[in-house]
Amino acid sequence: MLNPFKVRSEELSKRVTIQQPVKITNDRGVNLRGYPAYREIKNVCASIESYGAYVKDGTAEKVSELEFRITIRYREGITIHDRIIYQGRTFEQILPARDVNEKHQFLLLTCREKVK
Repeated sequence: MLNPFKVRSEELSKRVTIQQPVKITNDRGVNLRGYPAYREIKNVCASIESYGAYVKDGTAEKVSELEFRITIRYREGITIHDRIIYQGRTFEQILPARDVNEKHQFLLLTCREKVK
């Protein structure tokens, strides 16, 4: 039998901001392309765990993207288009949010941070 993913409330020690994209339209009502604007919807406690990196050209110095698992308390309405901000860093979701153990207690967000 598989062990369920366990999360404890005291592990959620970081304060992050969840942002949702805002559609920008011109005076004719046409959605504009390009980088969307974002609005803050909530500040929540989270756990952030690094688990992967993409290496470019075979050298560790050229890492361009890092992957993270971010765990937050369960919230309705989190979509794959939302992003997480933590201490000036931006984490974009790469998979839909997952309800940990299907108990509506915690959400697991799989995110990617682009490194310049």
